[in-house]
Amino acid sequence: MTETVNKPAAARLQPSAAGTVAPAPGPVRGRAGVALITGVVLVVLVLFSLIHLTQGTADIGPTKLLGLLTGNASDQETAVLVASRVPRLLAGLLVGVALGVAGAALQSATRNVLASPDTLAVNAGAHFVIVAAAAFGVGLPALLSGGLAFLGGLAAAVLVLGLSGAGANGNGGPIRLVLAGTAIALGLHAATSALLLLFSQETTGLYAWGQGSLAQSRPDELLQFTPVILAAVAGMVLLSRRLDLLGLGDDASRLAGADPRAARLGAVIMAVVLSASAVTIAGPIGFVGLCAPAIVRLVASRVHGLGRHRALLPMSGLAGAVVVVGADVAVRMVLGAQAGVEVPTGTVTTVFGVVFLVILAIRMSDAGLSAAGDALARLRSRRVFLTILLALVVLLAGLLVAGALLGDAKL
Repeated sequence: MTETVNKPAAARLQPSAAGTVAPAPGPVRGRAGVALITGVVLVVLVLFSLIHLTQGTADIGPTKLLGLLTGNASDQETAVLVASRVPRLLAGLLVGVALGVAGAALQSATRNVLASPDTLAVNAGAHFVIVAAAAFGVGLPALLSGGLAFLGGLAAAVLVLGLSGAGANGNGGPIRLVLAGTAIALGLHAATSALLLLFSQETTGLYAWGQGSLAQSRPDELLQFTPVILAAVAGMVLLSRRLDLLGLGDDASRLAGADPRAARLGAVIMAVVLSASAVTIAGPIGFVGLCAPAIVRLVASRVHGLGRHRALLPMSGLAGAVVVVGADVAVRMVLGAQAGVEVPTGTVTTVFGVVFLVILAIRMSDAGLSAAGDALARLRSRRVFLTILLALVVLLAGLLVAGALLGDAKL
C-alpha cells in the first residue's frame, strides 16, 4: 500500500472520458530534476522581474535602476520605483502565485485538469459581489472587500460543482464542469456589466480593474493581502499528502486514513481564498489558474517527485507568477510603455489561456463528447421541453414589461 501511495498521482495530464487524468510517460529524473526545474523557473522569474522594474512611462531604465540600488538616484526616481513599479511587480507576483496554487488545488480536488478559478466561476463570483457592493454604495476596506469576494467566489464554485456533479466525489466529467462553469460565469459577467452601466458613477474606476489590471493606487492595501496569500499557500501545502491520496481515489484515500470529503472541502476553500484575494488585488485575471498548473503537470510527467503536491503546489504558484509578470512584460515590450497602462494584463493572459484551453480540448477523449451528447438526448422529453420553453417565455415577457415601464429611468 505504501508504494501505491507514494506514486505521484498528480503527474498526469490526459483527461479521459470520465474526467479523470490518464497516465503519462514515466518519470525520468529524481530530486535533482525537481531542483533543476525549480532553479530554472526562479531564474526566469527573477529575469522577468528585473525587466519589469525597468519598464514604465517614466524614463528610468536599467542604468538608472542600478543608480537606485547604489543610492545615486534622485528623489523623484526613487518615488517612481517605490510608489509605482515595485507595487505593480508585487501585485503580479502575489496574483500569479495565488491563482497558480488555487488552480492546482481545484484540479486535484475535482480530479479534472480543466478545473480552475475561471472554469468554476470563482473569479466571476468574486468580481460580481465587489461591483455590486460599490454599485449600492457599500464602502469596505481592502480585507473586508476580500472577505466579500470570498463569499461570492465560494457561492459560485458550490453552484458550479453542484451542477456538474463534481462536488461530492470529484467524478463530474470535464465537459460538464466546463459547461456549468461557463454558463454561471457568463451570467455573472452579464450581471456585472449591467451594474457597471446602470451605476456608472458609483462604480467609477472599476471597469479597468475588472479587466485584470496590476496598477496599484494604494500599495498599503496590497501589503494587507500578502500574509493572507502566504498563509493560504502554507495551508494548502499542509494538505499535500491528502491531495496525493485523493488522486488515487476516495476508497484508497479512506484506506490510508484520510477523509476525502474533508480534503476536497479544505482544498476548495483555500483555493477560493487565494482566488478572491487575487481578484480583490487586480481584478479577474483570466486563465492563469488553468494554464500554470497544467504546464507544471506536463513537466511532472517527466520529472519524478514533481507530481507530488508538496512540490506541485509551490511550483504551480511560481509558474503562475511567471505567466502574470511575463504577460505584463510582454505587452509593454511589444506595444510600448503607454500601452502597458491602457491594455490590462488580464487581456494578455486571457488570449494565452484561450489558446491553451483549445489545445487541451483537442486532446480530450471523444468519449467525453459522446457522453455529453447522450446527456443532451435525455432532455428531449416533451414535458421538460415545454417547461423550459414556458420559463423562457415568461422571462422574456417579464423583461419586456420591465423595459417598457422603466423606459429611460435610472434605477
